[in-house]
Amino acid sequence: MPSPPHDVASPVSARCARRLALGAAAGCLVAAVPLRVRAQDQLLDTAYVAAESGAWGTSARAWRRVLDRNPNLALAAAMTLRGAPPDARGAIHDAFLAPPLSPGGRRTMAQLDLAWGAARDGWAALSSLPRGDSTAEAWLEFADAARADGALVVARDAYAAAVSVHPVAEVAARGAAAALAGGDPEGALVLLDRAATMHGGTDSALVASTLLPLRVRALARLGRSREAEQVLQHQAHLLSVDARPAIARDVTWGYVRRGDLAEARAAATEFGVQDDPDVKAWLALYAGDLKQAREALLHPDASSPDVLTALTLLTRTRADSSAIVGQAFLCLTRGDTAGAAQRFVTASAALRDAAPFLLATAGRLHAAQHHDALAIPLWRTVVEQYADAPEAPEADLEWGRALRRGADAAGARARWEHLILTYPESALVPLARQELAATKATA
Repeated sequence: MPSPPHDVASPVSARCARRLALGAAAGCLVAAVPLRVRAQDQLLDTAYVAAESGAWGTSARAWRRVLDRNPNLALAAAMTLRGAPPDARGAIHDAFLAPPLSPGGRRTMAQLDLAWGAARDGWAALSSLPRGDSTAEAWLEFADAARADGALVVARDAYAAAVSVHPVAEVAARGAAAALAGGDPEGALVLLDRAATMHGGTDSALVASTLLPLRVRALARLGRSREAEQVLQHQAHLLSVDARPAIARDVTWGYVRRGDLAEARAAATEFGVQDDPDVKAWLALYAGDLKQAREALLHPDASSPDVLTALTLLTRTRADSSAIVGQAFLCLTRGDTAGAAQRFVTASAALRDAAPFLLATAGRLHAAQHHDALAIPLWRTVVEQYADAPEAPEADLEWGRALRRGADAAGARARWEHLILTYPESALVPLARQELAATKATA
């Protein structure tokens, strides 16, 4: 084969070689490429140089020709193209998804879509590959990346596809964990049932460390607390002493989600976690015993919005009991945001020392559900009736944001200007200034 002209091949090939040597991941992959083939060498040159100059479509088409022969270069291609701006991505999609189906092109497109925040599109590109060992490896690689990126439901689907080719219990467990974290406890149970029939599904170490905790947690999330309790009773002997409390808490919280505090206490007692500070504190709070909750919830095991809400409330009120507050937190645990907000508002009439906090919390909950019409009156009350409360600046800021969402730009600016003038020392003043600037820029 004749050599390409020197003004194309020599300096460009040298630059390409240097890039491949410097890029660790790309370098490892390109080590297997037959660089003696001058046509492919030139395609790689074109792919890299075009990407550097912003000719993204040209680079993608060159990469596609390389990947059709060397699909293992998919990661190198994705690394080269991931910086493409949104208006160039259509040409990249066209290049990699054009027929005939290219495993390397699909793997590259899946990685790029994931990097661009379109995990579902990435999986659509990859899932159409014919089943086989190499495809299953690509599916598993994508599943792990999607899970790490927080695309949990997509990761669940990719794990399920991978185990349909290679039925390995550990991989099914990863899929179940992704499903559960993604809010799909039913999907988690399906994968766990399949894991029990797969290679490694009866391994006591895997059961104890992964399969059993996931099953108990999934059943509890579904409100099937009695089943979760039975599973734990039958397999508790597999667990270490240190692992049992966390799983017992899952059973307890399962009863809480059903609103059955008596059964929750019974389960906590049966599994020996009744004196666990977190369990004791939360069961007391759900029952409206603020005094005991305040004493027990000193050092919570984990931080979450609900934990922070509870801690703040308990420090803001001197009341020892409030059944309505307990009901509000029960609603939060059960996912009833509207019910929790309504009860926090009701509680504000009785717990006057915590009223602005309760009203602001209810406002946040309504806003999170896109119910600004319910949130605005609460923020107005905080600003106008509790102007000296710590929640007043936040209420002003959020009131303005709600007005802006409702297309009342003038009203929104008035709220942020009020915040800046009334609370000049507030940490929220920079945010109010940013909101003002953005609103004026779009006026």
